[in-house]
Amino acid sequence: MKRSVRLNIVEKLAKQREDQAAQALAEVRSQLEIEDKRLQELVEYREEYMGYLDQQGAAGISMQQWRRTQGFIDQLADLAQRQQIAIDGWRAREQQVLDKWRLLYQRRKNIGQYINKLSMEELAAEDKKEQKVIDELISQRFR
Repeated sequence: MKRSVRLNIVEKLAKQREDQAAQALAEVRSQLEIEDKRLQELVEYREEYMGYLDQQGAAGISMQQWRRTQGFIDQLADLAQRQQIAIDGWRAREQQVLDKWRLLYQRRKNIGQYINKLSMEELAAEDKKEQKVIDELISQRFR
């Protein structure tokens, strides 16, 4: 069996690893999208309550009600800050997974190029061998 054919198994395994890394990247990106949406919801919710507090403040609310509403707004701001930290963690994870995928992609590509090179060398060697046999047959015929 030719080396190039045997190396196809190695290329297939490299492709599987690359595909697994691509799947992991897709999962991380999906989770990152979910986390971004959560942050956006928190920000929007906080803005709604700030608008509510402004309206009620203009209409005249008790100091106790104002403090409770402002406390809730502060809690939403704190949650949004924690959510941003979580998103930053997911972005770092995304970069790690992306770097791994790029490495595996390049490795598989290099293996494929090496196999192509080997195939060409094997074909050239076969052609040379075949030409040698033809030359010997011609040589024997004219003796």
